[in-house]
Amino acid sequence: MKKALLAVVAAASLAAVVLAQTTMPIQIVSVVTKNYKGEPTPKFKRGDVIIVETKLECPTGYYYYAPAGVSYLELITMWYKNTMMGLTLTRDTIMPGGTKIFGGGIATRVGDPTGTYNFKIFVWNGFPSEMGTAWAPLADPATTSVTVTP
Repeated sequence: MKKALLAVVAAASLAAVVLAQTTMPIQIVSVVTKNYKGEPTPKFKRGDVIIVETKLECPTGYYYYAPAGVSYLELITMWYKNTMMGLTLTRDTIMPGGTKIFGGGIATRVGDPTGTYNFKIFVWNGFPSEMGTAWAPLADPATTSVTVTP
């Protein structure tokens, strides 16, 4: 019976390690667009600054793999159709069980097109050019969109 119990515990431990290794170390748990007053809104006018605020979390299970925290690069990109219109970024470290909030503003210009603008949020271990073959995403990307009017 002890052997059977040991086998179950060993299998459960192995499954937990495999699960922890296949889960992204950081999760983007919210993305909110705000105006310059800090009010959440999906509607902007040409010339407005669109603030995109993200909330990241690092699951506590990553303590065993990164007790000193997970260093990351967060990119927030703004797209109109297939054209990148703006980008903001930050670098930081998040501790297992921790939360980080980042808000970056990207300005629309008076002559920019009107319509739907899409934001794509990425969390990586660095730029591919810096990391080389060690480059990796650290979170599943997130998206949101806003409408820009004249």
